[in-house]
Amino acid sequence: MAPFPELTDDAIVELAREGGFAWIPRLSGQRRIVLAALDEERRRRVCEILRQILPLGMPPGRPDSPGQGDQRYYRIQITWTRHVSTQYQDVILLVPETDAPPALKDLWEHGEECGDP
Repeated sequence: MAPFPELTDDAIVELAREGGFAWIPRLSGQRRIVLAALDEERRRRVCEILRQILPLGMPPGRPDSPGQGDQRYYRIQITWTRHVSTQYQDVILLVPETDAPPALKDLWEHGEECGDP
């Protein structure tokens, strides 16, 4: 996998849980996080979670990609709005739900509020 680009303020993270035996909207809800809208502490926390899951993710379309059969997985898409170049292309990662750390589930459930006391 190519080196992960810097998570700059113009990055937008879209996170969804997909897959499974049946599609149930409540269970697949998509979360959208605009890094520029976060204070420094929340932005740092979101970026740290994303760096943590990077080694667990794989791009879609590979034969061994998550989502085979009834397997649930998290789909993470990162888009940069200003840094359009070969270095900053959209990143899409799939992480099997069974491999996802608790921090990723928390981010999906609570968005930028994850980990708040």
